[in-house]
Order: sequence, then structure tokens, then C-alpha cells
Amino acid sequence: MKRPRVSKLMVGAMALACAGITLPAQAQVTPFQILGHIESFCLNNQIASGTGACLTTADKEALVLTPADPRTVGATTATPLIGARIVVSGIAVTIPVNTVVQMPAAYLTPQQIFARAQGVSKKYNESGLALQDKFPPLAAFEVAIDGNIVNNTYIAGLVRISQQSLNNGAGYIHGINLSPPPDHSAGKLCIGPNSLAITCQPGDVMIRLNDPALPSSDPFPGDGRYGRPNPNPPNTEKPNPAPPPAPAMIDDPNSRFPDPRFTVDQGNPTVHALTGYPMCVPRSAVDSECPSVNRPAGLTTFVMHTEPLIPPAKFASQPIQNCAGCDPDKQAPFIVGDYITYAGTLAQDADGPFVSVHTMVGNVGIYTKPGGRAYVTLEESLVGTNGPVLVCGSIAECQNRLKVEGFSTDPSRKVNVYAIDVNASTGAQTARLLHGTEKVQAVFGRFRYVPPLTVAGLHDLNGTLTGVTRELMVRIDDGTPFPDGSPLPSTPVTAHGLVAGIYVAPVGEYIFPEPTGVQGGPQPALNFQCLAFLVNGWSLPELPAIPRLAPWPGSEPPAFSCIN
Repeated sequence: MKRPRVSKLMVGAMALACAGITLPAQAQVTPFQILGHIESFCLNNQIASGTGACLTTADKEALVLTPADPRTVGATTATPLIGARIVVSGIAVTIPVNTVVQMPAAYLTPQQIFARAQGVSKKYNESGLALQDKFPPLAAFEVAIDGNIVNNTYIAGLVRISQQSLNNGAGYIHGINLSPPPDHSAGKLCIGPNSLAITCQPGDVMIRLNDPALPSSDPFPGDGRYGRPNPNPPNTEKPNPAPPPAPAMIDDPNSRFPDPRFTVDQGNPTVHALTGYPMCVPRSAVDSECPSVNRPAGLTTFVMHTEPLIPPAKFASQPIQNCAGCDPDKQAPFIVGDYITYAGTLAQDADGPFVSVHTMVGNVGIYTKPGGRAYVTLEESLVGTNGPVLVCGSIAECQNRLKVEGFSTDPSRKVNVYAIDVNASTGAQTARLLHGTEKVQAVFGRFRYVPPLTVAGLHDLNGTLTGVTRELMVRIDDGTPFPDGSPLPSTPVTAHGLVAGIYVAPVGEYIFPEPTGVQGGPQPALNFQCLAFLVNGWSLPELPAIPRLAPWPGSEPPAFSCIN
């Protein structure tokens, strides 16, 4: 899963119904799309008791709950699917029971967000993401919420949390710390503007991949996917024998970092070259899983092959130089001098502040042998949700469209786009081929699919309505496309535990009905009834059966439909 693009905002009332048109009941539900800093964040059981550490005095005085209040739903116990209340831009929004929040490279329920906080945030039963927490974050966290106002209550349908989703850093790598454990600085990189510097410079930014130790079920247990695994935060070190934490350190704010909720995606390479080739931070001067042979000296563009790669004439006038000694089954290391872009969360340890990175892209063009081992990445996507018949074409424009962009290390092969359907009862994930019309590209290795507006992701190839999914998959296909209904590919496993040739990511943007005509009238509701994973339920590995949202962010009862 990669970091999504934030849905565009709908600001103010945008349309007025044409004369003589009666709006359907659903249109009386008012849409909202809010983006802002998290001011407070509480689970339903904290709200119901009025004892949540994130509740201010004013909150407690204003809290008058009744059995009909949606904030009481799921408030009796702290179940994994409990709902929550979040305040952003001064607006209190109900997060329904069964909500799955999209993090930069993970999915978590509200209860899991609290449960996986660590250090002082965990001690005080806080999320650690809200400005009103006892120990607020070093930089404000942002939440993007798509929802509807129902019965005078803001109710969320989609929730995304990040630390300023559009923030990115960039610069040249001046140094990589190759110190062995237990040095907590091992794996850090210093980044700055000097393209010639080969040592860390005053004013450089320090960054480190947020890459947790892989589980015992992984081919590389205990290691990081793209480099050294995260060090233990303060007060969790476990020497033998383990001494008790020092009393003076018990409220150490640094005990929150690295934050396990904002990690790299260990299943899809969010650490990669521009072409999508998976990259790594060396663990030592000689790292067999991150071999230096995969970065031939003096080259930032090359093909892993015994022969040069000759692009079509429109892309280049010279062949791409080959690297005969490169191993396409291994990741490629970042090296000093690389220009990178990165995104993450602000953290701090004994050495000072650093960026705990979940996404890092090197300005390197790594291609692979035509027809051989290859990798792909999904960079952007949007899906239209269509809309109610009585709204579309009268007061609103409704989109039934699909757009997907990404890169492949082997431009000679076909990349297909699939929706990921989820059986909410069993948790089984299956692939479904989407209609696709590939567009001619100006960059060698990039692919872009923009089908006709009437053919997109709402139906299967037989015309059966399936609704919009939460995730898409791109796959390098040879010959016959992946059969519909098949489980997601799990082989070949390569590049330090990744599945080569596929990339799965959440939909970056949903296009809901948008008002047309004269400004100042009612707006069409966000039609969450077309999002199959909200209406029919969804699944996480540890929570295989997640029911539909409650309360529902729209007209009741919710009916699965994309056209009414």
C-alpha cells in the first residue's frame, strides 16, 4: 500500500437544482470533505465515560449523550472495531463502528491506533496524534475525512491519517551510517543540498526508514524489509537481565519513536527507484541482500542485463547501458550522492530530531531484462463512484471512470489493472480484471490507463455490478491475464521477500457526484452505497470479518447501489 493523494475538497455550496426538479431524499443528506489537524481523538468508550485523556473540560461539559447519539454506538467495550470521535478544524466528527482508517502504508481500526501507540502515549491511553494530548506530537497530524451530515451529525465514511500528506523532503545523500547494532543511529542517512558532499554537513536533515523487524513467518524474520530493522525505543531495550525503567525516564517523549503505525509498506515497495525497482539502505559495507554490484559505478540509468537496452526512438537517442553483473533478484542500494525524495513523520531520539520515513524514491532509472525478472509500482489512481439516477444529469455530474498510472522496469511487457474484491465473511482477497485502454507515454517505463468514461471499475467484464473497491493491483502479465476470482499472487518471492511483478495500493481518489448548474443550492450526498467495502464489509488479516459502518454515513437503510 502506498501513500494516497488526498481527495479534493468541496468548498461551500456549489449548485442549485433546475426549476421543477424535486431532489431525491438522499440529496437532503449534506456532504462534507474536511482536511485539517487532529485536535482531539477519543474512542467511543472514552467519550461515554467522559474520562478520556484527550477530552478537554469544555468537551466534558458539552457532552450530553443519549442512547440515540451515534457516539454511544460500540461504547460499552473497547472492541477492535469500536468507533471514535475526532475533532478537526473545530468540527466534531463521528467515526463509525467498523471504520478502517487508512494510514500512509497501513490500515488500522481506531482501537488499533490507540493500542499500537507506544511510550508515554500508551501510558496515558492517548493516540499520540492529537494536539490536545498530554504529550502532543512533534508536528501536527492531519486527517482527511469524506462523509455526510446526517440528522445534524457529521458522520465519516472514509478516514485517512498522515502527518501532512502532501509534505515531502528532497536532497542528496551525504552519508549513510553503517554502524552495527546496538548503535541506535545505524541506518540513518544525512540529506542536504550539496550534490558533491560525501560526508554529513552542518544543517543536514537526518532520516531513517521506519522498517519494523519482520515476523517469524517471513523469509527474513527479524530483519527489516529494506534495511536494518527499527531500534527499540527508549525504556524498551531488553538486555539480559532486563533492569526496570529508570523513574526519571518513565515519561520520556522519545519513547514514542519509531512509531509502528507509520511504517514502510513491507508488502509493496514504497522504497524504490523511479522505475519501481525496489531499493534498500545497506546494513553494512558488505550486504548480500542489498549488494553493491546492483549499483554500477557512475551510472544512474542502466539495465540489469548482459546487453544494452534500446528504447524506442521517441524516448532516447542512445542505448541504455547494461550491467551484466547486476542481480535482478536482489534490491538495489542507495548510495552517497543519490538524489532522493522522501515522506514520513517527525521523530526524535537521543541525537535529536529526524524524519521516520515510510516512502523513499531514488532518482535512479533501473530497468530489467526484457521478458525476465521485473517489478512494477502504482503511483496514482482515481475511480468514479457514479451516482443516483435522479441526481446525475440534473444537478450533478457523476463519473464512472478510472485512471491508473505507474511504472514498470520492463516496458516491453503488458501491465494490467485489477480491482481487489474482498469476501467480508472469510477475508479472502481475489483479483478482478478492469477495463483498460493504455495511453501513449512520454517517459520510458511509465504506463497510464484511462478507459472511456462509461467503462470503469464499477462492473466486471460481464457487466455485473461489483461496486468500487478499496484497493487496486497492477500486474505485469505475460499472455493471458490473471483469471478473475483468483487469490492474489504470492509468488515469485524475491528482492528480500517481495512478490515480484505486482503492486497493490489503495485507490488514491474517489470521484463522487459533483454539483453543476447555478451556485448556492443543495449538494448531492457522497454516495458511499457504491463503495462495496463500506456497504458489504471488509477484512484485515487479524480481523477477517468487518461489517458495514454503523451509524451509516447517509440515508438509511444503506443499499448497495451505484445508480440509485
